[in-house]
Amino acid sequence: MDEKNNPFIDMEKALQDDKRISFHRDYLSNLSAAIRNDECDVRGYFVWSLLDNWEWNSGYTVRFGIYYIDYKNNLTRIPKASARLFQTLLSSSSKLLQEKATEQEFKFQEK
Repeated sequence: MDEKNNPFIDMEKALQDDKRISFHRDYLSNLSAAIRNDECDVRGYFVWSLLDNWEWNSGYTVRFGIYYIDYKNNLTRIPKASARLFQTLLSSSSKLLQEKATEQEFKFQEK
């Protein structure tokens, strides 16, 4: 999932990457269905790429990271909307795992 690097785009618009969010939501939804319905053994999910960077074939003409790199401002990394989505997703997953661990610990203590 990439987008053309437009040096004149408004920062707010550059950070709102709705197409990337839709892509990851759809992909993760299908991945979840494969795990639940087909019992697929999935051990991880890797987002390519975390940062906008230089590509061999394209140079700096495309952006595809979940963090916007401001090439004009000391390479400042700014989270896009998709980064905030993953932050929320990972935070929620972490809380669910903690709740399950506490629940299992409680059951273990009862025995």
